[in-house]
Amino acid sequence: MNRSATGILILAAIVASILYLWQPWNSGASPLKLGLDLQGGLRVTLQSDQDDPVREDLEAARDIIENRVNQFGVSESLVQTSGDESIVVELPGLTGEDQERALNLIGQQAVLEFRLVRSASNDLVTEQLTADDLEEVAFTGEIISDARAEFMQVPGAASGPVVSFDIKRDFISDFGSFTGSNVNRRMAIVLDGNIVTAPTLQSRISDSGQITGIGTLDEASDIAVVLRSGSLPISLHVAEVRSIGPTLGQDAIDAGTTAALIGSIAVIIAVVAYYGPLFGGVLAFGVMLAMLFIFGILAGLEAALTLPGLAGLVLTIGAAVDGNVISFERIREELRAGRGLRLAMKRGFGNSLSAIIDANVTTLLAAGALYQYTTGPVRGFAITLAIGIVASVFVNLVVVPYVLDLFTARKPRSFMWNGFDIRGLQFVRRGPIVVAFTGLVALASLAWVAIVGLPMSTDFTGGTNLTLAVDEATTTAEVRSGLEALQVEGLDAQNATIVEAIDQSGAHQIIVRTALTDTEFGGTGDIGPRLADEIGAELLQAEFVGPAIGADLRRGAINAVLVSLGLILVYVGWRFWPTWGVAVAAIVASAHDVLFSLGALALFNIEFSIPVLAALLFVVGYSLNDSIIIADRVRENSRTMRDVGYREVVDLAVNQTLTRTIATSTTTLLPVIALLLWGGSVLRGFSLVLLIGIVIGTFSSLFIMSPLIVWFKERSRSGVASARRRKAHA
Repeated sequence: MNRSATGILILAAIVASILYLWQPWNSGASPLKLGLDLQGGLRVTLQSDQDDPVREDLEAARDIIENRVNQFGVSESLVQTSGDESIVVELPGLTGEDQERALNLIGQQAVLEFRLVRSASNDLVTEQLTADDLEEVAFTGEIISDARAEFMQVPGAASGPVVSFDIKRDFISDFGSFTGSNVNRRMAIVLDGNIVTAPTLQSRISDSGQITGIGTLDEASDIAVVLRSGSLPISLHVAEVRSIGPTLGQDAIDAGTTAALIGSIAVIIAVVAYYGPLFGGVLAFGVMLAMLFIFGILAGLEAALTLPGLAGLVLTIGAAVDGNVISFERIREELRAGRGLRLAMKRGFGNSLSAIIDANVTTLLAAGALYQYTTGPVRGFAITLAIGIVASVFVNLVVVPYVLDLFTARKPRSFMWNGFDIRGLQFVRRGPIVVAFTGLVALASLAWVAIVGLPMSTDFTGGTNLTLAVDEATTTAEVRSGLEALQVEGLDAQNATIVEAIDQSGAHQIIVRTALTDTEFGGTGDIGPRLADEIGAELLQAEFVGPAIGADLRRGAINAVLVSLGLILVYVGWRFWPTWGVAVAAIVASAHDVLFSLGALALFNIEFSIPVLAALLFVVGYSLNDSIIIADRVRENSRTMRDVGYREVVDLAVNQTLTRTIATSTTTLLPVIALLLWGGSVLRGFSLVLLIGIVIGTFSSLFIMSPLIVWFKERSRSGVASARRRKAHA
């Protein structure tokens, strides 16, 4: 691509991002959506129409409603059981129209029935038909495997919105026989007792069908959602609606914003100081452009940004810096070899291409698996991570080379010192001792977690929900201080979720969610009255709520991690074949880092929550990225250093990439350290896991992965040699 075309492409990307963030065509709505934790939204309480419903039915209804909300397009929602008869649904900021649609959708029972029209009522139009005009139920919605909204435009037929549905394989034969034997009769499709349509069966219907007579495409879309998610086992009605503030707490958001600003300034200062005003300035400009592209794409996709998403953002900022650092360190090597700046840039950017691609493809595979198998906040992490990786690679491979080419076209000066040429450090030789020791520590961490367990947040365990009427001036920080003053055993005020709310009458309230489940202090205990007295409030309600993370999401997260590791194993094994040990070593190093991080959670008594889960996924991504960079250099050295032993090749690769490893780790650590120091107590566990992950990920790529590569290589050669000897003797 020539310079002019590249410039036009970059300018178009900048303009498109600004337009999507500005959105002049969409006045009144915020272009960048934030999740419940950062923005707040709507809190809806659904009450069962029957007294004391079966607990399994309430849990099943919770799962179905969560599925509906996710399919409706409301990302980062929270759905919990509350007490024995209610379900609480919290939806991030919606427009008034979307709120009404969401309320109608989440509480709809969605009982679908297929019933023949009685012969005596055959001449009645659909609007005149009643239940008495229909025969007994022939089939229900359980026969449907999929449903989708479409706009039918068939010549000779009435156009309009329809819902197309597919029949499950087990019911195709029965449904086909039923419709085939009733050709020329009318069959009514009934949803929650309302007759939607009653067309005449023109022919046998076996594997698919359509629901017509629907008013709007939005209505068709909502019907398709409830059909895909299934009918509720119990009937529910909307008992209460509240507007709520950020679940993270305004105090934590303010502290996090300050920390992010400090961390960003620190990164800019560091890269400019290390790479000089030209290269450092362009790198800082590239990272800012990457952020613009990320936010622009998020706004364009109408995806919500949450705290787990910010973990993905931190990882992609590290990737954006890292891609440039890889290229800049290769340019430095060329400059130290005596080449001119323009040639050094050409060779440096070219030689770093494969490392950048391999490192980011592995992260994209992990993000893809997470998106496929999970929902809610974990999917939000995957979306932000994938978008960030794409934006970072574009900046690394297109924007930064283009800008540097412009600035050095007339005066080829780098204004950058040559850095360090590190040689002679023997990482492989110390490998057996280090691997044995740190492996035992990792296994001890696993055993410690298995025995002691992790302190789980209300996301996974449920807990006590307190609703308090407060003065308008009462802040979440004051409520948190009041919780601390109670000094209740098992109550962690810093990990409590404290949300500002306004009910339908406009009264100000505070909702406090803690991990307490013991009735001595929980829903029927005295913690509610004690807290109300402490902060001068009125206790309105105290109840036990179930976990926000359902069994489906837990299984999905586990499946996603296993699938992503499998995909990475296959990809890395293919890219580095026949040195297949690289893939296994990278996975082992990542597992080692996760075990260390889990041990740290147990050691420091950090609650395992959704943000902490996102931080652990960050650890996996960061560790893999670090390992792939070193492995790529090993592959390159193996091609050019055929007269040197493999141990020396690996040691040299680690030495050559050491400055890049230190530079990337430092720049990624700076915003995390800022978050740890200035982000407040609520974000401390989240930032501590990120910090541990970066440090241990850097350590494992140097001292775990590199010796393992050599060990696998030598084992492979030993096996080949043994096979040849056996063949020779035979």
